[in-house]
Amino acid sequence: MNRMKRKPDVSNFHLSKDPDDFLNGAGADKAEKRLPKAEIKKVETQQKIFRLPIDIINALKLHVAHQQVETGQKISETKIVEKLLRDYLAL
Repeated sequence: MNRMKRKPDVSNFHLSKDPDDFLNGAGADKAEKRLPKAEIKKVETQQKIFRLPIDIINALKLHVAHQQVETGQKISETKIVEKLLRDYLAL
């Protein structure tokens, strides 16, 4: 004979917000403290396309792959080229 499962005990479950506040204009969300976003200084960019020899392109791709493995962070080819140009032009 199969029995149906009992309803779960939710007596210890407490909501931090009143669910009715959502329907009443989300007043609970307004009351929450919002952390100010850190000001991010965006640098204006412009696209520049270069034709490079295949050996340089392959070396760049390989270097980026090695850097990503070593640091565990995503590194783009653009960041590597930008750093090299900044160093070369002393910017």
